Amino acid sequence: MKKFLAKITLFAITSLILISLSSVLTYADSSAAAVAFTKAFDDLEDCIQEEKTDGSKGDDAGYLVTIIYEPLSIEESKTKTKNKDEFEARLCYSNTLSYTLPKKSEKVKSRLATDCSDKIKNGDFEADDYKEYKVTASCKAVQVYLSKGGTTLLLNYISTIYKWAASIVGIIAVTVVIISGIQISLAGGDTQAVENAKARIVKSLSGIVVLFLSGLILYTINPTFFIK
Repeated sequence: MKKFLAKITLFAITSLILISLSSVLTYADSSAAAVAFTKAFDDLEDCIQEEKTDGSKGDDAGYLVTIIYEPLSIEESKTKTKNKDEFEARLCYSNTLSYTLPKKSEKVKSRLATDCSDKIKNGDFEADDYKEYKVTASCKAVQVYLSKGGTTLLLNYISTIYKWAASIVGIIAVTVVIISGIQISLAGGDTQAVENAKARIVKSLSGIVVLFLSGLILYTINPTFFIK
C-alpha cells in the first residue's frame, strides 16, 4: 500500500512539473511571438506626424485629423490661405495585425503609415510557425483629411462629394446620349422609338447643363471650392 501511494505521489509530482514546464515554454513562445508581432511595423513611417521622436511638435501638430476607411475616392491635395496650409487630403495605409496568444483574448495592432508593411506584403505571418496564433494581417489605402477647423473640413468634404457625384452623373448622361443616338440611327421607320430616344437625349443634356450651372454657382460663392 505504501509503495502504491508513493507511486501515485511521484506521478502527481511529475505531472505538475511537466505542466509547469509546458506553461513556461508556452509563455516563452507567446512572448517571442508577441515581440515579432510588435516589430511587424518597424519598417514603416507614420503617415500622421503630430510629434517628433525628440518630443517636439511634428509637421501635423494642430490639425484636425479625419480618417475615412471607406472613401468615395482617394486623392492627395492641399488648400492654402495666405501661404498657410488650411486643408490637406492625404493618402495613407492602414496596417492591421490581429492575433491570439494561447489562452488569451484576441489582440489587435495597427499603424497608419505611408506604405504597407513589408512583412504583411510578403505574408511573413502565414507560415506554419504562426498558425496557432490565428494571425490576420491586412493593409488598405485610406483617405486622411487634415484641417485647421471643422468648417474647412466640411467645405472640402462637400467639394469631394460634389466632384465624385458630378463625375458619375456626367458619365451616365454621356452614355445615355450615345446609346440614344445609336437607337435613333437603328430605329428605321419606328417613330415612337425615335421620339423616346430624343426625349432621353434632351433630359441627359438638361442634366449636364444643371450640373454645370451648379458648379458655376458654387464657384461664384467660393472661388476656392474646386481648387486644392
